[in-house]
Amino acid sequence: MSYWLYLTNALRTIYRHRLRSFLTILGIMIGVAAVVTVIGVGAGSQHQVLQRVESLGANLLFIEPGVMETGGVQLEKKFPTLTVQDIEAVRQFVPNVLTAAPSVYADARVIYGAQNWISRIQGTTRDYFPIRGWEIAQGRMFTEREEVRAKKVAILGETVSRELFGMGHAIGKTIRIGKTPFKVVGVLKRKGQAPGGADQDDKVLIPLDTARLRIIGLSKTRPGAIHYAHIRLDDPGQINQTIEDIQIVLRRQHHIPMTHPDDFVINDLTAIQESMAEATKSLTFWLASVAAISLVVGGISIMNVMLVAVRERTEEIGLRRAVGATNKDIRNQFLIEATCLTTIGGLSGLALGLGLVVLIARLRDFPVMITPGALILALGSAAAVGIVSGLYPALLASRLDPIRALKRE
Repeated sequence: MSYWLYLTNALRTIYRHRLRSFLTILGIMIGVAAVVTVIGVGAGSQHQVLQRVESLGANLLFIEPGVMETGGVQLEKKFPTLTVQDIEAVRQFVPNVLTAAPSVYADARVIYGAQNWISRIQGTTRDYFPIRGWEIAQGRMFTEREEVRAKKVAILGETVSRELFGMGHAIGKTIRIGKTPFKVVGVLKRKGQAPGGADQDDKVLIPLDTARLRIIGLSKTRPGAIHYAHIRLDDPGQINQTIEDIQIVLRRQHHIPMTHPDDFVINDLTAIQESMAEATKSLTFWLASVAAISLVVGGISIMNVMLVAVRERTEEIGLRRAVGATNKDIRNQFLIEATCLTTIGGLSGLALGLGLVVLIARLRDFPVMITPGALILALGSAAAVGIVSGLYPALLASRLDPIRALKRE
């Protein structure tokens, strides 16, 4: 017999038992749809998480105050132990440091006319923009002259600009941060949420010395004090060595004895990025593995149906053997029927899964990420399940004794 004849006979048999075939196909269809949906949603979520992580910047270290000891007593964490001079020393003496941006911050009310909004006010330097990958959507960043002279200029995040000005133009307008007037010179491009869920666009950037003198008052607490600093590296492959070099420089700056712990904390943002990416990949893999169990359940139902079919068609098998059909013909006939069931179920599951992915992506507002490889994997898995599930019933049918098969009825 030709394979075309096998196929037409298989399709005819499936059509003859439409209800039973539909219920069998349904199991495979749900399994494939589950796999496609999980892989698609997982890939879309992973892409979204990676975008948020990348928005933090590349090749970064984040330095913040730690616990400070005085007279054997630990002071409160976040005591301003870091200074601008510390960061300048790091920039000067650590070879792998490309640039650095010290920063201070405070939450304050921003006012324009009758509109007001409580936002994060961050004082920083011009180096902060390339380090964190911030781009200007409107206007400009503050100049070096404005930094040095502590001018009252501000760059608004997209959220702050929208809350104060709506769809209006913010550049050149005068806002108040607390009671201090500031001229808006720029608006940042939207970045969206950070990996922790915080709104990165809900901020106002002003020159570092302006913030320290007029908003936060750190200059009265400790000369040059800052809250944290971002460090951008030249070679990310030397992160561990760079961290050690920074520790040496800062401990020397702070005159910390060998027996005392650091009064600062260095966080490797690159490692955090890699960890989050790996965690997302692992979660997608395990979810897909759980979804694949439904394919196994569908395969068991196919095997059950094919075993029932062998018992029902025992006389037919005997007649075919009597007129010259070989064991191979019988085996191929049942095997192709099982493969047809899984193929129909697999194609239907692909269509259903793609529809679900598009729907979920629109509801959750993330990009649809379905690759051809994912579709081939899902369909190939369904076909493999069909072959494995149909193999035993096919072998059982091919080994029936033709004489006993004819007497069976």
